[in-house]
Amino acid sequence: MKHLKISMRRLSLAGLIIFAITAFNFSGFAAEPQRIALLPFKVNAEKDLSFLRDGVFDMLASRLAQENRVEVLDRGKTEEAVAAVVGSNPVNETKAREIGAKLNADYVLFGSLTVFGESVSMDANMVDVAGSRPTMTFAEQSQDLGAVITKINLIAADINAKLFGRVAAAETAPAPTQKAQPQAAAEGKSDIHAHPEKLLEGGVAGEDGSIVVKEAREVYQQFWRSGSFKHLINAVAIGDVDGDQKIETIVATPDTILIYRSDQGKFFKTAEIAESGSMHYVGVDVADINGNGYDEIFVTSLNSLKNAAVSTVLEYDGKSFNKIIENSSWFYRVADMTTRGPILLGQKHKTADPFSGAIFEMDWQNGGYAPLTEIKTPKDMSVMGLTLGDLENNRQDVIAAYRPDDKLQVFDPAGNEIWTGTERHGGSMLFYDLPKTEVGDHENRLYFPLRLRIWKDKNDKHQVIAVMNQEMTGMKIKFRKFIKSHIESLSWDGMGLVPNWRTRQVSGYISDFAIGDFDNDGRTELVAAVIIKEGSVAFTTPKSTIIAYELEPPS
Repeated sequence: MKHLKISMRRLSLAGLIIFAITAFNFSGFAAEPQRIALLPFKVNAEKDLSFLRDGVFDMLASRLAQENRVEVLDRGKTEEAVAAVVGSNPVNETKAREIGAKLNADYVLFGSLTVFGESVSMDANMVDVAGSRPTMTFAEQSQDLGAVITKINLIAADINAKLFGRVAAAETAPAPTQKAQPQAAAEGKSDIHAHPEKLLEGGVAGEDGSIVVKEAREVYQQFWRSGSFKHLINAVAIGDVDGDQKIETIVATPDTILIYRSDQGKFFKTAEIAESGSMHYVGVDVADINGNGYDEIFVTSLNSLKNAAVSTVLEYDGKSFNKIIENSSWFYRVADMTTRGPILLGQKHKTADPFSGAIFEMDWQNGGYAPLTEIKTPKDMSVMGLTLGDLENNRQDVIAAYRPDDKLQVFDPAGNEIWTGTERHGGSMLFYDLPKTEVGDHENRLYFPLRLRIWKDKNDKHQVIAVMNQEMTGMKIKFRKFIKSHIESLSWDGMGLVPNWRTRQVSGYISDFAIGDFDNDGRTELVAAVIIKEGSVAFTTPKSTIIAYELEPPS
């Protein structure tokens, strides 16, 4: 009998184990699939392209859905929820979460298509309704309207890989051999091949700023990123500032000029010029204007109250960097003109109305920089967001500049407006403190515009290169908060500026950028300063980085 009781207990225990395993497996197989509310994409176009909206919805739905794992919710019910929550207003992250909660969805995908002629750009945002993970952003662009399907495939593949761990078979195929580049990268040898279209999908840089090898969606690509800076980078420029025929990278923090060099895969500091703290640097430019063989460093500065210009010009004397101009009341900007080379532009500061002064081309005269020819522009246009170049490719230089509302404008040499854009570009965090206009005002900020550059590609076509920092929805204009950014190329089509290409979005914002042979390899790179964390909250540390990648026309 005793043995029978033991056997019965063992049998009962075994039964419980089998039941538990069975129940576990059943619950695993019966797990609810992830639910996606796919919102119809907004289409921005001059003509009716509503068929694109329908096509994008159908293609994304078919590529994201997976039996028992991912469910794309019924379009009719989704559109009803959108109408109930936002009506005809644009969808943002907050509203997307509200729509998702209404539909009991796990994720909400919304976005837009912008069509210019035959080119099309796509932006998508995947919002976690519960808010447990940050919103994922995706962007694609094509010069051919017929390539939309390919771009949708790429966005869907990105979402499947990053969110659901699903990698298409084609993406797991080994990349083609590329002349031992991975080994070169591992040794820190700089070989920057990543085109703007494939910029910065992540990666980690070594402490010395060595190159990072990154597997992109289509092929193995390489890009370069510096180690992190524990301070804000307000401005960046490149040039040969010590006369050794090597290009340096000049970085301006709020009160220090740092000079680095990228050469043979190493990024290292060569000089540091610190201020006493009585200045606040808002711009840095490099050019040999006085013609002595050394590029001067033009540091546009504000005083400690940020209400007056106290700019400085530094120059190397063969041993060290010295101030050849200080406490200047001019704002400086160098325009790299393809027809004439670099020229210096200046604007005299005016108290309480800093950008109201005329803008001049300047030259070195009698131991200082003197205004020569006035650049005809409307009133209240800042030299900090202005450049000149042969934008129409007719050997006549025109003016490209930001309006006070950060929209782009183009003027002829007489100052007549040729074109004005409808989208906001730029977006700087640097500001001038104006007198308070209302009792109780904490600050009355006048934001500086970001830099503009005109660049000539290998086909001798001129392009405007501009940053587009995107603000957090709902922020007041006086107090900005940028959450993502990209750089965009635009060219003249006879009637206005139209997009050519743009970089992938990066988190944070871009404070400044430069174009030139950054790493001394004989090729042109685009170099940008990215602010990852401002450190504006008490007891937090700023975090910035420098990125660089090969600047070539899109394929």
